[in-house]
Amino acid sequence: MAREAAAAAEVPAAGISRNPFTVAKYRAWWFASVAAGMGVGIQAVTVPLFIRDRVAEDQRAAAIAAALICQTLPGAALALLGGVVADRVERRRVLVRTYLVAAAVSLVYVALAGLEVRAVWPVFLLAAVVGSAGAFTNPARQAMMPQILAQPQIQNGAIFGTLAFMATLQFGGPTFGGLAADFLGLTAAFGAEVVLLALASLLFWRIATDRPVPTGRSVRADLVEGLRYVRREPTLLGILALGTVPGVLIMGPFAVTIVLMVEDEFRAADRWVGLLWGAFGAGIVAGSLLLSAVRVRRRGLLLASSLVFGPAFTLAYGLAPNLGVAMACLFAAGVLGPAVFINFAVALLQEQADRAMMGRVMSMYGLAFTASVPAGYLQAGIQASAWGPRATVVSSVALCIVVGLLAMAFLRPVTRLR
Repeated sequence: MAREAAAAAEVPAAGISRNPFTVAKYRAWWFASVAAGMGVGIQAVTVPLFIRDRVAEDQRAAAIAAALICQTLPGAALALLGGVVADRVERRRVLVRTYLVAAAVSLVYVALAGLEVRAVWPVFLLAAVVGSAGAFTNPARQAMMPQILAQPQIQNGAIFGTLAFMATLQFGGPTFGGLAADFLGLTAAFGAEVVLLALASLLFWRIATDRPVPTGRSVRADLVEGLRYVRREPTLLGILALGTVPGVLIMGPFAVTIVLMVEDEFRAADRWVGLLWGAFGAGIVAGSLLLSAVRVRRRGLLLASSLVFGPAFTLAYGLAPNLGVAMACLFAAGVLGPAVFINFAVALLQEQADRAMMGRVMSMYGLAFTASVPAGYLQAGIQASAWGPRATVVSSVALCIVVGLLAMAFLRPVTRLR
């Protein structure tokens, strides 16, 4: 089935524009994803800042890593179930409910910050709730897109979807969160999360899609069927295997150490946490726009190479002598790394997978990332506590480059994809 989908993807349907914005439902999905990405992205800055101000200096890295692990572990544990639900329940219903849960969590953060609560233990519980909701949100949101687009529009739909969600997650949200926390305070920044996540829930409610066709099987049977399907497809397996690498060796270390890099290495104000995240996200935006305008024939090879060239600039960020160099390196890293990896991984999976399996396949992609990120947080927290943030970034990213080179040389089921 995957081979048939790939063959169909190579032949554009006559008269169908490759521009996904010609589809009204896609436009609504895109704006909803912007609001969702902004809301979730703000937490990448606000929660670490909340923790940093409430623990001893020598406990900061471990506490921040622990909060991030609490958020990602439930998502990993529930990811496959989230994919099954996305294939069994109308996807907008899943999205509305999960984003309302996330908005309620942010409302609790508003109270904690506004009342100047010094305890940090509530953060770990709240992070677990957000992570659990995300296990259902991500596969439903990603699996909704192929339902509203024609086959020739899927790649550009995935690319602009990355601009909507991942770039706002990495760029718009963190940048706004850092600036709002610095100038207006954490309470205002958490309040913005509430508004954006509630808006995302409302916008997704307006996007009606076809109801899933009941399989007549149990949830467990559907889950087992999805696992067997992916196991039979070496192309899907290869992409999913690559999906574990960025979380462990790039995003995990970067998220844990960025606050410490700004404060300990660059001696800068909190706003620079958001601005460095913003430089990284701006690179994702620029790279995604470039990919939407250029047709690439060897997308599989470029996917593997993104684990080499993007991380090379992330390594340079880890060695940067000042904030100007650090921002430039992170921008280049975003262009050559996540912009390529996220866009092509999602597009290739959606083109290769059977539509009836889409939610389960995308949940496995989410699992590959969310299960690997806690390992990245853990190893980065240990390294940063022992050796500092610079050594943590440099050693992790150097290993990622080695893995990328091996993938380029030997992972033929993926590198042959066009």
